[in-house]
Amino acid sequence: MTVWGPLAYHRDVATILERENPVAFRSQYPTVPTGELEQVLLRQTYRVDPVAHAEVHTAVQRAADALGVVLPIEIYVDEQGQGANAELVFVPDRAVLVLSGSTLNLLDPDELCAVAGHELAHHVLWTADDGRYLAAARLLDAAESDARTPSEYLETARRFRLATELVADRGAMLACGSLTTTVSGLVKVVTGLAKVDSAAYLRQAAEVDYSVPSAGSTHPENVLRAWALQEWAERGPGADAMIEAALGPQLDLAVLDVLGQDRLAEVTRSLVWMLVAEDMPGTVRSDEALSLAQRFGVTVGGVPTITDMPTTLGAETRTYLAAVLLDFATADDEGGADDLGAVLALARRVGLGDELLRMIGDELDLGDRAMTRVMASADSPRVVR
Repeated sequence: MTVWGPLAYHRDVATILERENPVAFRSQYPTVPTGELEQVLLRQTYRVDPVAHAEVHTAVQRAADALGVVLPIEIYVDEQGQGANAELVFVPDRAVLVLSGSTLNLLDPDELCAVAGHELAHHVLWTADDGRYLAAARLLDAAESDARTPSEYLETARRFRLATELVADRGAMLACGSLTTTVSGLVKVVTGLAKVDSAAYLRQAAEVDYSVPSAGSTHPENVLRAWALQEWAERGPGADAMIEAALGPQLDLAVLDVLGQDRLAEVTRSLVWMLVAEDMPGTVRSDEALSLAQRFGVTVGGVPTITDMPTTLGAETRTYLAAVLLDFATADDEGGADDLGAVLALARRVGLGDELLRMIGDELDLGDRAMTRVMASADSPRVVR
């Protein structure tokens, strides 16, 4: 059985949020609530008594034991709930599960164990590492309600929620000990069907192209959840990176999250380092170029963060990087064809040659003879020392 725990995505996002917003981040750590919650539950739910409903509590306790949850567990059924659903109402000192609709009637004991495991996994995640992942989730939720929030934070909030649901699904599988039971419980709750063919649904999930990332906003598509469970069941934590990639496009300027923003900054600085590095073909070393490099935080003699450009970049990202290259190619008014050719040579080497050529054609008014000199310079770039 797979090892359960937060994804690297949770850890990395929490690190960035704490670094960028230390006071706000710390303010979101969990606290023990007042007695208002108890009154709401008493008024609006049916409390599932452990004596009258021993089989329900047995299934939930089995999940708690598998996940190492030793807190008191309370189970309620929402009187207003429409359709099957299960939800954790988070409080630090106990586990409060609220079921709705026909959930208890749809699920057999093993499936109920899986669904309870999903909800209890939320509690384990929110209390892990002193509550830092809950703090990250709360900070991102708060950011979404502010119209001034940058788009990369909104995208991070979306992906963080999807990652959390997938981690909780993995907790469900750990709780019941069965991939097919976890899938059948998931599909029953989502669809309301009383009978589900888990094997058929897993075959359906295997047919989906997951190179197209999830479009979900609160939960991943159910086929993605089933596929992720299958990957974890077969490969364990080795599947983490591939599953995280299915949450959203990587290094796409049009849909960046905070991790992608950091990564793109690293890529840009490394590209700039290549442009001004000593003893390398395709460099530009004018005073203007070196000054421009400093604005990107790059100095000659420094060490690049990465040495190879990523092979999968979104179209807008490629255009942005080509624009950076063109800025260096034209930084020195006296550089002319030599600087353009040197930068074009580097662009070809890192896979951005076509984008830079299109940008040169669109932005610079070069005649045929000048363009011929640029191409000749690119074919034999100078080495600047």
